[in-house]
This record gives sequence, C-alpha cells and structure tokens, in this order.
Amino acid sequence: MPDGSTSAKPRFRLAIVGGGIAGLTLAVTLGRYAEKDSAPIEVHMYESGPEITTVGAGISVWPRTWDVMRHLELFEQLAEQSVQPPGRQNGEPKPAFIFRKSDWNHEGYEFGRVMVPQGCTTMHRADMVAVLVKNLPGSCSIHTSKRLTHYTETTKTEGERAGSTVYTLHFADGTTSETDVLIGADGIKSKTRSSMYDIVHSRECRNDVVKDECERCKRATPKWTGTVGYRYLIPSERMREVNPEHNALKIKAPLSYSGKGKHIITYPISHGKYLNWIGFVTIPGGEGTTYPRKWVVDATQQEVAAHFTGWEPEVDEMLQLVEKPTVWAIHVVQNLPLSVYGAVALMGDAVHAMQTHFGAGGGQAIEDAYILGCLLADSRTTLARVPDVFRIYQDVRLPFAQRVVNEASKAGLMYEFNCPGLYDGSTPHTSSEEDAFTVEKRQLDELGKAIQEIWQWQWKERVEEQWEDAQRKYQEVVGVRGRKWMAGCVTM
Repeated sequence: MPDGSTSAKPRFRLAIVGGGIAGLTLAVTLGRYAEKDSAPIEVHMYESGPEITTVGAGISVWPRTWDVMRHLELFEQLAEQSVQPPGRQNGEPKPAFIFRKSDWNHEGYEFGRVMVPQGCTTMHRADMVAVLVKNLPGSCSIHTSKRLTHYTETTKTEGERAGSTVYTLHFADGTTSETDVLIGADGIKSKTRSSMYDIVHSRECRNDVVKDECERCKRATPKWTGTVGYRYLIPSERMREVNPEHNALKIKAPLSYSGKGKHIITYPISHGKYLNWIGFVTIPGGEGTTYPRKWVVDATQQEVAAHFTGWEPEVDEMLQLVEKPTVWAIHVVQNLPLSVYGAVALMGDAVHAMQTHFGAGGGQAIEDAYILGCLLADSRTTLARVPDVFRIYQDVRLPFAQRVVNEASKAGLMYEFNCPGLYDGSTPHTSSEEDAFTVEKRQLDELGKAIQEIWQWQWKERVEEQWEDAQRKYQEVVGVRGRKWMAGCVTM
C-alpha cells in the first residue's frame, strides 16, 4: 500500500472519505496529473472497512467510462478484466442491452436492442477496484477501519494556519483527524453529506424548521424508490447444465426479462464464470415512503420465485439456481440542491445515487473523480482557491448527473411497462388472439425505440465537453491560460 511519504511541503491536506470506485479514481487522477517540481497535495483516504473492497458484484462499463480510462492510462488493464474487450472507438454499434417481454408462460419476445458504439463491457466490481488500487499513487495514504460519524469545522486562531478553516473528522472508533479539504465519496448513506447539510441548514435555513422537513435540505435524505432488487450470482457452469442454449449464456451484454412492474437483469462477469442476476420488483405506492426493513437482508429462493410465477421458461430455469439471494431496497439521492460547501465536496453515490437501469452509477462516479481530480491537480489550485474550484466542479457535474438520475427512473418505468404513453403490459382488445399479439408486438417495438432514444446520452454526449467547460471556468478563476488534459496526455 502507498505510504504517502513526500519530502516537499504540501499545498494542503486532502481527505477522501470512502475507498470505493469514486474515491479510488480520484486518488488515481490526482497522481496521474500531479505536476513535477510543484508542491504536492497530501492525500489521505479513509475507508470504513478493514480493507479496500466493494459492495455489489457486477458493473457495466460504457463508452464514456472507457474514454476516462484512456486518459488515465488504465484502458488496457481494465480491458483485461472485461468479459469481452470494448470495441474500437468510432466502430460499428454493437448490441449493448437487450429487452424481452417475459411475463407469460411461453417463449419471450425480444422487443428492443440498445445499439452502442463500442458496445457494453461487463466485469466484477472487485476486478475494477483491484486495477484502481494497483494504480494508486505513492502520495496517497490509506487508513482502514475508519468509519466517519460526522465532521466539524473550526477556524484556527494561532500558528501559520491562523484564520483558515480546518475540518475535523470524527470516526466511530473514537479517533479524529484534521484536514484542510474534505471530499465525501462515502456512498448513498454518506455521513459527509449528512454533516454538510446539518451545517448548511443551521446557517441558511429557517431555524423553526428541522432539516428533514426543510424543502431544500430534506433532499439530502435518501428516498426509497418503491423497488427492491433480489441479487445473486449464478455459476455459469450450473446454468449450462440446466440449459446450454440459455440466452443469458450466449448474449454477452446485459439482458432484461421484462414484465409488468417487475424485471430481471442478468449479464456475465468474472470472465464469464458467473451470471450477475438481479430481479427487480416494484411495490405499487411504495415510492417516497419509508422502507420498513433493513436496506439489505437475506431472502429465500421461494420468496423471489413467487414474484415471477408464470413467466417464460428461461426465467424458470434461472430461478432454479437463485438459491440464497439477498434483497436490496433501492434508494436514490435525487435533485440535491448543492454538492459543495466551503472546502467540502461530495462525489459518486454521496451526491447522485441512482437506480441501476442505465448501469451508470459507477461511470458517473468516475466522471466526478476525473473532473475534480484534474482541477485539483493543477498547481495553481491553492487552498484559497479550493472553494472556487469546487463550485466549478458543481456547476459542471451536478446538473448532468442529476439528469442521469431522473432519466434512469424513467427508464425503469419503461422496462416494467409503466411509462405513460407507451406499452403498459395489457393485452389489446381485438377479435382474435393472433390480432392481439400483432398489436402488442407493435406497441412493444415502439417501446424498444423509446428505450434506444433515452439511452443515447451514453455515447452522444462526451466527458471531454464537460472538462472543456470546466477549463474555461477555471481560467476565469486563475486568470491565465492553463494546462489541458486531453486524450490521456498533457498539452499547453
């Protein structure tokens, strides 16, 4: 592990709370773009667990994320961990997400294919984390078993830091640590976000309204979507024994078995050794209510199978192998009014936890880390300029990520035949069963086209455009022409 040793006096101390994909990518970016012969940033990463690890099994990697990995010179290492390597840039579109109507007891009907340049690649989250850990810079010190409970801020009155704000991190083990700059990459239950909004609410909002009832600040509390997801890893070999021709084995991209108010997503990970399997169930009227149980609990095969009774044979074959699933209550952080305050910033799920319907949560965290890391790495980013730099990051990233959160929710409605104006899962009233199926297929095909349309941000909008916007705003702060980090290299 890097020990963080350095001989030069640091520009400032930076604490990253959370050792997941967001925090790790930030540390890698800071190391990648650190300027030689300039004062370094003293980076400390605080991970709540006893080691750097990850929650969840599978992750989808889309063209936007691959672009960032090229810039960070991690493309080849990450591609080696993929079930199938990404296609060429500007290559022919490949099927990257496939949709079937499956909530009937005969063969499913494929109604949509999301065609994406370079296609979609999938891998185990642990494999991505391992690549990031391998590329952590020596300037980053790792502190494990440090679960943040809250942070406080004080103004120094003595010494060389007199007049400056210092943030004190308070951990569950009773220890504390000071930092000049704080970045919360601590997930949907972020204590950094909770502390930030405690401070914001006490200073800027009505004192007769508690935070959880304040129209502005209550958005910092995660909201239940009304959906739960049953998760399990199916060994591919066992699936092959049940049905060697199963579509989940043959199709390397994510596959959705869709039905009214429910759907199943599956795709291969760990070089095809497992099928990542998630069965989503939406409870009518559940959105926005308080989830009545722990967010993650064990479930039974019988419980999950009961939700998909009468579905197509391929679903039954998979359910035979979903032996000990866990059930996850899907929460989101939606339309957060701010993601920075002073020298504190939020990133990843701490600021825009989203539903998984785009497979974009990890990618959006990586984009946060890349933009923020490039801005901080510039040697002209002094401690005094950090609040301005953070506001640039917020201006560039927050609106975009929030749009992805909201569009992901809409996509989920489409997958479960609940989107207004599109196929709603009902059987058309016609003179014959054959005519009804013809009408139904036409409606499903229209739904497939709508799904293709809502996905296009993944490849039609570029991360580089956000970085160029950030650079323009940065020049207004520093007043001189700065460096550009494009195509994985530094230019003037």
